[in-house]
This record gives sequence, C-alpha cells and structure tokens, in this order.
Amino acid sequence: MPISPLDTGRYGSPEMRKIFGAAITIRNSQANHERILIFQQAKTYLDDHFTDQELKMSVVARKFNISPSHFSTIFHREFGKTFRDYLGELRLNHAKELLRTTNLKIAEIAYQSGFTDSHYFSFVFKKKTGITPRQFRAQS
Repeated sequence: MPISPLDTGRYGSPEMRKIFGAAITIRNSQANHERILIFQQAKTYLDDHFTDQELKMSVVARKFNISPSHFSTIFHREFGKTFRDYLGELRLNHAKELLRTTNLKIAEIAYQSGFTDSHYFSFVFKKKTGITPRQFRAQS
C-alpha cells in the first residue's frame, strides 16, 4: 500500500525512521569499533616506545592522524587516565623492575626508563611511591 505524503508526517513514515535509525546505529557502532582499535594500537605503541625520551602525546596523536586535544579526550575516556599518567606509570614500573633486577646506577635506570634527568626521576619516583629509588632498591 503506497504511503501518501500526507501520511508520512514531518519526518517520514515510521518505517523510514526505523531504517534510518538502524543505519545510524550501524554507523556509530563501526566508528566506535574503529576508535577502540586505534586506541588499542596507540596503547601498544606506548607500551613499546615508552623509553623514548622524545615521546609526547602530540607525536603519538599525529602517528594515528588524530588532533592532540581529541586524542587526549578519547585516551582518558578509553583508559581512565591521562596520557601523561599512563606514560609515567609505564616508566616507573620499568624503573622499579630495573631497580629490583639490576645493579645499574640510578641515573642509568632513569635514562633507560625514558626520563631525561635523574633528579627529576628521583623526585617523581618519591612522589609516586613515597620512597626514593635507593630506598626501593634496598627494600627489594
């Protein structure tokens, strides 16, 4: 039975609204899936390159063709922490492992963990753990 233009109302027939609604849902689902994949790839990239002292959010965002501000927003939404916090945790966890398993100097551990300055590393380490890297090593 053909639908009269008078029966379609302002936004079309209920059937048309249903079809358009389903199309929008599919489009949004695909976009969401693509976003999740991109951010999983970004996380993997960070996990593999966190020791690079030049690693910055703008560099990673550019690598995935996303503006830094949008990258920052979505990263926080996807992982529950900021890019900076996530990168800092990776670096500190790596430093803790080196403190536990090697006899490297603190400055070398800082460098190998992605920090450019051993004093800043010690400051951040104590701020996050409550103890200095030397104290951490002695306790391990």
